[in-house]
Amino acid sequence: MKKMITLLLITSALLTACGSSSDSGSNSKPAQTAKQVGVTKSADASSAEQTSDSIAESSQAEQTESGSDSKILVAYFTPAENGELDAVTSASKVNFWGEDMGNAEAIANVIAAYTGGDLFSLQTVKDYPVDYDDLVNDAKAEQEAGTLPELATAVDISGYDTVFMVYPVWWYTMPQPIYTFLNDYDFSGKNIIPVTTHEGSGMADSVSKLSELEPDASVGEGYSVAGGDVAGCQEDIESWLKDEGF
Repeated sequence: MKKMITLLLITSALLTACGSSSDSGSNSKPAQTAKQVGVTKSADASSAEQTSDSIAESSQAEQTESGSDSKILVAYFTPAENGELDAVTSASKVNFWGEDMGNAEAIANVIAAYTGGDLFSLQTVKDYPVDYDDLVNDAKAEQEAGTLPELATAVDISGYDTVFMVYPVWWYTMPQPIYTFLNDYDFSGKNIIPVTTHEGSGMADSVSKLSELEPDASVGEGYSVAGGDVAGCQEDIESWLKDEGF
């Protein structure tokens, strides 16, 4: 059995830590925040049974209704939207803009609001454990088995030029639902920009793994936010986005 100190170090770097209760920067909620796109798959239809045409029609209708013509999609995965938010460990959520939300959701909101992009929440058919230790074990088991969790939400990505992918680093790599997202959609010709939350592991293998899995896409260097900095991350993220030309 590994020594306890080793286990603690590994789990510390596994999942994103909670945002600080006191902001380290100024978070001003924009007058107009980004909108969510995508559809929820019907409970009795598997991802294989739901055609890309039906997903595209639903997504396009939603965009037409809201008048959005964004070429930027901000896709994010957070355990806080794949379990009971009130019960989710504080390591995965933060109070942001006066609301409780997942760390990745908070960062995705900042990116979408600044760039004018559309938000898409990757939600899975399965519920992830809300207990920290259980979540750690579940993430490890999925990774070792190469599991691709079925997504409960879908979106038409054909009209987007740039896709931000926002997620926590789990066991030094992307969560398995991100692998599902990559497997289910064609990202050829698109710009993919990974953004991670972490507790010591930074981008982990995100850039190299995305480049390997999506050779026909352009993968940016991305950006990472330490878990304890999420609550006050808005200024830094907006500064990075400005430097990147957004």
